[in-house]
Amino acid sequence: MEGLGFYVVEFTSRKSRSGLSVNVIIYRDSGINMADCTAVYKTILPRIEMLEDSRDVHLEVSSPGISRNIKTTDEFKIFLGRKVKILNKNDSEWIHGMIDFVDNNSVNLNIDNGKVEISFEDINKAKLE
Repeated sequence: MEGLGFYVVEFTSRKSRSGLSVNVIIYRDSGINMADCTAVYKTILPRIEMLEDSRDVHLEVSSPGISRNIKTTDEFKIFLGRKVKILNKNDSEWIHGMIDFVDNNSVNLNIDNGKVEISFEDINKAKLE
C-alpha cells in the first residue's frame, strides 16, 4: 500500500462458512476519499483471492475515522503530526496535543503549555481528534 501512497492502519480477516471477510483501514496525511478506497480495493482483492484460492472474499476498505482509538505503537507513528487525546492509567483527565515524536517506548506531544512525554505503559486509552 505504501507504493500507492497509503499506510495500512489495520488489517483483519476471519473465515466463515460463506468465505473470507477482510477489513482494511488505510490512511494518508492528505485524507482518504471513496476513490482511494476503491483503488485499494481493486488492487488487493485479486491478490487476496489468489492467495486464498477463493472467489468467496468479502473485502471492506475504509479510513480510520475522525475519532479512531489508537491501538498500537505503529499507529502513533502513522499519525505523527495529528492531534490526539490520551488518557493515562492514573489520571481522570484527557491530555490533548499533537504527536511530535514517537519511539518504541513513548510518545511526545506538543500541548498548550509545552511538550510532554508519555510512556506507552502509562496509556489507558488514546484517540484521534
